[in-house]
Amino acid sequence: MPPWRRLPCQMPPLLLPQRASALAGLSGGVLHGHDVRLTGVAALDEATPEDFAFFDGKRGIAETAAGMILAKAPDPRRPTVVVPDPLAAMAALLTALFPEVCPAPGTPSIHPDARVDSSAVLHPGVVIGRDVEIGADSVLFPNVVLYPGTRIGQRVRIHAGTVLGGDGFRYHPTATGLLKVPHVGRVVVEDDAEIGANVCIDRGMLGDTRIGRGAKIDNLVQIGHNCEIGAYAILVSQVGLSGSVTVGPGAILAGQVGVKDHVVIGAGARLGARSAVHTDIPAGETWLGEPARPVREAMKVYAAFKYLPELVKRLGK
Repeated sequence: MPPWRRLPCQMPPLLLPQRASALAGLSGGVLHGHDVRLTGVAALDEATPEDFAFFDGKRGIAETAAGMILAKAPDPRRPTVVVPDPLAAMAALLTALFPEVCPAPGTPSIHPDARVDSSAVLHPGVVIGRDVEIGADSVLFPNVVLYPGTRIGQRVRIHAGTVLGGDGFRYHPTATGLLKVPHVGRVVVEDDAEIGANVCIDRGMLGDTRIGRGAKIDNLVQIGHNCEIGAYAILVSQVGLSGSVTVGPGAILAGQVGVKDHVVIGAGARLGARSAVHTDIPAGETWLGEPARPVREAMKVYAAFKYLPELVKRLGK
């Protein structure tokens, strides 16, 4: 058996039903109330007396029919597993109760020069090019393609249909037409990053396109050549980055944000959905709009929109 077929999901799964006390142990919490038997898990507003759910401190705890909840404080109406962070506890339980499915039968295509750690999991249809490196415990879902030279760190998850290391999009106008500019750099993905389905990340022209440690990239994101994504940054679905964009550590780009080439987005900055970014964004600031501007200024602009029809009427236009 090739080393990349050694699958962590071959361990016996821990599935429902479970006693509330067992779930408390798995989540690191303390059970208050009866040790009920639970057969399912559901959202708070959809749970039945046979389900457990989590309460995030917002709404719905009084109305829920859940047989047990994860919460920060006991609920006298039902058994409660008290934990400091209910969502984190729920994530731990879901990981234990719903292990990932092993790859279906099928063989990835791996270049002889590639270096794949023996603990990595490669699903069918994965294509690994020349001189690719994949670190320990990384998972590549079906039909992921890694072009030559791509570097994948440890515990990286790359979802189905994603392509890393394709050509950068750069053409030089000449008298005879558009001259394709070769890109000979790499894509480097650091440890603990996660990349969603159908994402495209272009390799650098000469240097690297780099995805920082722990960064999270949603489905359908395009990252251009020579971009730098900082540690633990979040890029939500349909974000598009032109070439040589820098996204600082911990920055958040909401859905459909578009960023011009060579723009720098500072550490911890936040960009609202559909923002069009043409200029650098200072660290820690929140911007939104088309074009993007500081949030307070943008809200004033949006508030003024409702007066435009009357203003145009008064001007006789």
